[in-house]
Amino acid sequence: MGEVQGPVSDPKATSILRRGLGIILDNWLVIGFGLAAVLGYFFPHVAARGGIIKSEYSILYGGIGVIFLINGAQLSPEKLKEHATNWRLHIVVQGINLILIPVIQIILVRIIIAAGGITSGNIEPSILVGMVVVSCIPTTIASNVVMTKNAGGDEAAAIIEVVIGNVVGSFLSPFLIYAFLPGDSVFDSLRPATPKTLGPMYVSVLKQLGLSVLLPLAIGQGLRWAFPKQTVWVLRTFYLAKLCSVILVLVAWSTFSGAFETGALTSLPKSSVIFNVFINVAEYLLFTVICYYIAFPPRPVVRVVNVYIADSRIGSRLPGVVRRAVTVKRMPRELVVAVCFCGAAKTTSVGIPLAAAMWSQLDNFTISSIQVPVLLYTVEQVFIAQFLTIFFKWWVQRSRKPATDVECSEADDIDGNEQAITSPVLTASRRPDDKL
Repeated sequence: MGEVQGPVSDPKATSILRRGLGIILDNWLVIGFGLAAVLGYFFPHVAARGGIIKSEYSILYGGIGVIFLINGAQLSPEKLKEHATNWRLHIVVQGINLILIPVIQIILVRIIIAAGGITSGNIEPSILVGMVVVSCIPTTIASNVVMTKNAGGDEAAAIIEVVIGNVVGSFLSPFLIYAFLPGDSVFDSLRPATPKTLGPMYVSVLKQLGLSVLLPLAIGQGLRWAFPKQTVWVLRTFYLAKLCSVILVLVAWSTFSGAFETGALTSLPKSSVIFNVFINVAEYLLFTVICYYIAFPPRPVVRVVNVYIADSRIGSRLPGVVRRAVTVKRMPRELVVAVCFCGAAKTTSVGIPLAAAMWSQLDNFTISSIQVPVLLYTVEQVFIAQFLTIFFKWWVQRSRKPATDVECSEADDIDGNEQAITSPVLTASRRPDDKL
């Protein structure tokens, strides 16, 4: 009797399966965000504020706290201290996030009003108010740090900007909204309350910032200082850096659930929601490009600006501190990544309670309508940022390869020079401009 042969595997099918699995593993975070959106749509009561899992505590405090505990344990205190005194980084990130973006947004809102977006009935006034709120709130707390790290950027810089942005922005954002909100009569019914109503919001935001960011960060730094070897071993053995990305999916789940749980997304006119979805994509990409070119301007621009300002006759007579301040420079690429992810991002942690506090005199549906642009922007920025990490990771690694090649060529030159010294006949046979 002949031997029974087992099933023969098809090499082509195996190759396709491996490729498919590789694509899933490389893009698991995007798939996780998609799953979070589906769960948020069908089961919004689970992860919304006040839902089954109490996400306002379990995720927004516990989950984000774990992210900053891990980041605090990973980063050296010297690195955090270095960026804490990097005034140029602070001015660029916070200037874009809290000054330049609100100016661009109010220009866009004015164009929409002038084009008849409200009078035609296609866009709800509350959506435009929400867009102003989005532009005036600080950078997000968790996703920009995780994305910066995943893209090979400087997560220590991102952490410092998160802390500074949310402390400064929490106090500055209400006044920016009062200043930039259009004064047209169509917005009369959407005027915010007086600043006296903002006390509970300040308490809420500062409590979350302290308990979910500063305290875990300090504990992580303490563990790294007291037990450096053991801390590194735990981080590597249990792959805790990956846990930050998993928690980020939970944060997205909570955000999606909040967006669907209010019912404002389905109750508002579809034209308003669709407009807001597409304008958010365009704005986030625009803001990211602005961050990129301010942090990493083209070399011809750097030369021209410095010739007419820092290196001019007047500039050369300025005090050293002032001259360094007006000198245009390109930041290191790792810092540029942090600037792009922090400068263009916005946070629901300030935006949602701030809208609820400033418009507390209005009905719940109107408040939810104003909060819709905040929810949509923060959700969309996570999706877009995940794809941008692929580009930025390639961009950062691309800058490191030539450096490696230069080091190798320098080593070859040294070896060649040593050979030339030990071999005068070979040296004499070459012309002076020949390379070894």
